[in-house]
Amino acid sequence: MVISSIGPWALGGIMNTLGAESVWYRMAIYFYLHFQYNGWMILALTALAFLMLERHKINLSKAQFKKFFLCLNMGIVLSFFLSTLWVEPPLFFYFLGGMGAILQLFAFGYLILLASPQISTKGLSTLQRKLLKWSVVLLITKILLQLLTSLPYFAKVAASYLDLTIGYLHLTFLGVVSIGLFLFLDYFGLLKLPRNVIGLYLTGFVGTETLIFYKGVAAWQSWPFFDGYYEALAIGSLLIVISLLAKLALNLKK
Repeated sequence: MVISSIGPWALGGIMNTLGAESVWYRMAIYFYLHFQYNGWMILALTALAFLMLERHKINLSKAQFKKFFLCLNMGIVLSFFLSTLWVEPPLFFYFLGGMGAILQLFAFGYLILLASPQISTKGLSTLQRKLLKWSVVLLITKILLQLLTSLPYFAKVAASYLDLTIGYLHLTFLGVVSIGLFLFLDYFGLLKLPRNVIGLYLTGFVGTETLIFYKGVAAWQSWPFFDGYYEALAIGSLLIVISLLAKLALNLKK
């Protein structure tokens, strides 16, 4: 979080010297956003995952944790260069961004490999197991999308069609981060999360995610844009809002 704050702090100087139209203005914003959602949000969820593992008596050795820690943090730092590819920099920057995605993929794959044979699902409810699977699948999907955009062609596609970027952010915030939070809030007994309410949220999330990516891919591939798109998107968004309000109402009754 502290590192991400460099971005906003730099904005004042950039605006006074280079102006808001400068490439560096957008870079500072992307720097902030990257180290927010790819940095401390993911690291916070990872820390909660380690706490959950400890409750299951699963502890990594110092060497194992060091390998995971270094790979993950190096991956987060290097994957920032993916946010610079819209200016079409030298190929070395694509390589750095791709290495960042690979390191993150290796780090989480390594953690899953170490933890999955040991973790006892008996300590998790059916809902928690479902949320855990969703979180892992979405996290891996997110990193694979990062890796894909390290290729020059797909980096240009992602920069050219805004809906693809919005879809990625939607996947990150409403998918990886939110579903991960639901898992830990339920696991640690901080919130009561009924299965039907979670099901409603997931339905809205999958529906809106599909629609957002469809719009981006349709623009890219010149596919037809069907009638009722925005109505369907509004309905999907409404399902998410209703599910969140239902969670709030149910927990206020406690």
